[in-house]
Amino acid sequence: MDVGPAIAAALALFLPFFAWILRWAHERRFIRELVAGPGSLPPGSMGWPLLGEMFDFLRYFKFAKRPDDFITKRKARYGDTGIYRSHLFGSPVIITCSPEFNKQVLSRMTEEESLSSGWPTNKLLGNSSIAVVDGILHKRLRKLLMEAFTNPKALNAQLSIAQPVIISALEKWVSKRRIVAYDETKTMTFCNICEVLVSFKSMELLGKMEGLYRGLMAGLRSLKINIPGTAYHHALKCRKQLTDILLDEMRKRVEQEVQKHDFMQILMESFDENGTKLGEMEVVENIVSLILGGYESTSDVMMWGLYYLAKHPEILERLKEEAKLIRKQKHKGELLSIEDIKRMNYTSKVAEELIRLANISPFIFRRVVKDDVVLNGYCLPKNWKVVVWIRSIHIDSKYYSDPLAFNPDRWTDLKPKLGTYSVFGAGPRYCPGSSFARSLVMIFLYHACLNYRWELLNPDVGFAYQPHPRPRDGAKMIFSRAQGHDY
Repeated sequence: MDVGPAIAAALALFLPFFAWILRWAHERRFIRELVAGPGSLPPGSMGWPLLGEMFDFLRYFKFAKRPDDFITKRKARYGDTGIYRSHLFGSPVIITCSPEFNKQVLSRMTEEESLSSGWPTNKLLGNSSIAVVDGILHKRLRKLLMEAFTNPKALNAQLSIAQPVIISALEKWVSKRRIVAYDETKTMTFCNICEVLVSFKSMELLGKMEGLYRGLMAGLRSLKINIPGTAYHHALKCRKQLTDILLDEMRKRVEQEVQKHDFMQILMESFDENGTKLGEMEVVENIVSLILGGYESTSDVMMWGLYYLAKHPEILERLKEEAKLIRKQKHKGELLSIEDIKRMNYTSKVAEELIRLANISPFIFRRVVKDDVVLNGYCLPKNWKVVVWIRSIHIDSKYYSDPLAFNPDRWTDLKPKLGTYSVFGAGPRYCPGSSFARSLVMIFLYHACLNYRWELLNPDVGFAYQPHPRPRDGAKMIFSRAQGHDY
């Protein structure tokens, strides 16, 4: 008797039932202790044991290349509630994806300290990093950052450091002729940030550090499995090497009694209200986090600037006209100042539109740190993560007309409603370096459009969305010097 068909039929019946049991048990694991608590859990699913809904996340972001369908699918299945439960990045999570909920999470609930920073792991950033600390230390560090990045005098000094780096990079691109903008803008931005924060100029050292930072970033996005061969294990090694490099720099300054005009020096010399200085690791961990925060975000906006302007020559021409007017008011070779940037109205609109469309960070993490936290009737269980989904709002036709179109003119009269434009976060953890980042993008656009020209090699290549949105080929292009440049 052939039992093969019978076994196949039994498996066909058993496996779906077994899969349902696994998902049911995983669901019950997280909700059985919450029955007596205030409010109810948002609609959603906890997915599979260990993996949660990461397969679904990767399916839309990495394979289908339709990242916005992750939220669209949940709206279709559970209703447009603007809040869902799930299990992502190794943790149970509450997803918020409406302006109203996002605003409450990032502002009111963070200010009340019901929620804390929610990075997936502190081991890669350090326990004293501004990205993870709360309370008095966070306020102190944030105050230092705000003074360093918003004070006009300090901002002018930073831009005087940054512009020669940008100009030098653009000239190198000309010599290469064929470039991958995704990679080149990263290297340029990394050099800029390191010079502003720690005065590092050695290209050998910067090249080594950039490789370490790429390893660190990969670990932040990976599962926390600390065994040789995993991205997380490699990231821990990269962080140790970065820490050693920065500690060595700090100790040299102390031993040699050298003072430099950078953010490391500001942190080294700052005192709290009790007259206590930051410790060595507090300084180092915050420098690591600051470089990390500005490295990919700013560079990717610049890459998208080259991409969109290559596809929209009429916008590039308007940008050039404004840049020429600014240049006429300056001596040959004179660098831009903050006052110049304030007069660049159209360039500002282009930068804002690039930042919106780039959607560098699809979401922002928070963590529930108090008991009985309720958001509009929904329970936010203690120690769960909150994933504030901002990507879909930035390209929602409810808030932006023809949202996928590159249209800087939309910013002429547009004043986004609260919660609909959160590219730099919101509330007490709003990015203190936002003014510096915008200024870097604007001076990059100014120098690039005045003195260079470029052409995409694969204008219809399509997009990838992991780890960040980018053209699939990294924006390969021919980059050359424009006629009539004045360097």
